[in-house]
Amino acid sequence: MKIVLVHPAFFDDNEFRNRYRDYVDWIRGGNLYVAPFEPPLGLAYVSAYAKRLGHDVALLDMQALMMDGPALARRLAEESPDIVGITAMTPTMPEALRVAKTTRDTLPGARTVLGGVHPTLDPGNVLESDDVDFVIRGEGEEILCRLIDALDGKNIRLDEIEGLCFRTGEGKRLAGKAPPIRDLDALPGADYESFPVERYIEHNSLLRGIRGVSMIVSRGCPYACSFCAVRQTMSRVWRIKSAPKVIDEIVGLRDRYDLEGIWFKDSIFNLKASWTRDFCQAMIDRAVDIEWQANTRIDLLDDGELAFMKKAGLRQIDLGIESGSPKSLLRLNKRITVEQIREKVKLAKKHVRVFGFFMIGIPGETEEDVEQTFEFARTLDLDRWSWSIYSPLPGSKLYDELVSEGRVEPLLLDHENIHFTRPYEGVTGVSPEKLQAYYNEINDYFTRRQTHP
Repeated sequence: MKIVLVHPAFFDDNEFRNRYRDYVDWIRGGNLYVAPFEPPLGLAYVSAYAKRLGHDVALLDMQALMMDGPALARRLAEESPDIVGITAMTPTMPEALRVAKTTRDTLPGARTVLGGVHPTLDPGNVLESDDVDFVIRGEGEEILCRLIDALDGKNIRLDEIEGLCFRTGEGKRLAGKAPPIRDLDALPGADYESFPVERYIEHNSLLRGIRGVSMIVSRGCPYACSFCAVRQTMSRVWRIKSAPKVIDEIVGLRDRYDLEGIWFKDSIFNLKASWTRDFCQAMIDRAVDIEWQANTRIDLLDDGELAFMKKAGLRQIDLGIESGSPKSLLRLNKRITVEQIREKVKLAKKHVRVFGFFMIGIPGETEEDVEQTFEFARTLDLDRWSWSIYSPLPGSKLYDELVSEGRVEPLLLDHENIHFTRPYEGVTGVSPEKLQAYYNEINDYFTRRQTHP
């Protein structure tokens, strides 16, 4: 069977070009939300796994190729797949459904499969679309390949596949999420050759001044931040590839693409101190000689570990600070304090550059809370910043609270405002107009500060 995997874009080609042009200074300053541009690593893992089992797979990266609907239709007609797999987050659901319709119109006999964050959380509503045949809930590598076998007449029934949802004569089969894949070493490395990787290297060069690309080497998160849905989509069980496996993949990417840097996109890179120590020691012993940066939590920063990570090539640590308002930190269930943030940022800056993620418009915030966060960020002396406006994400505890309070209609989201750069009506005490003005003022301020420190 021929399989085509599709990565929809956050914005169509014209809007993306306009946003990139209009906000290029914000992007250079660190804003990751006004024009999101990350490689489709989830689909690249699925592609690698399916290819290892002998399947014929192509990946269409609509984002990197700036591919519109007619261009997608032409490519689908050329590829003529039996199955089209489409990934979707909450912000990209409208585009994912447009991709499914384009598939149905172009190839009426092809089966369409939706997976990713939003379909995992809301399979019933996704299956309301006649253009969607199947929904995958959870990690997609094994489920998709079992679906391929079932459709290919192998000895497996559709209703035997964990995590697979579909319509039946009686209604819908809404399966539970498939169990997480425990041994990530058993998976092949992501198939970087399946998408135009050089486009992402160019983007990283703009952001960081070096030839680099993203990697994801772990899954899951044991923490319970109220605004995040990772525990519902990737499970609360944190798993990571072995250090030698990760370094083999780094070296392979470094040599294949002449890389100078790696950006680990994992939610928490250094959750397990023994793994971090093994990874850093192996990076030193093998003289990998590549810069890298990683995400972590404020409360996981340790002086000795940071020094060792720096010796192994760490050049920037990215921190989920989110707010300077004690009240908002409590609402987000960050389990950190303003004083702790200040202390740990100062510690990290002894060793590496420090990047901070911040959010405004958190439910319950007033203008005073937003101004408190703005002022706090100004005092931290970070090297880079990325600012977002809170958006309600299905699967998160805060979303459920907003639904119970009647502030958000359950699973009837205004997807146009789930891009983390626009206010969502009714979730906070600050008017949308004022919140947007704050957002613009804050980004302009930190852009100027980045340009003229």
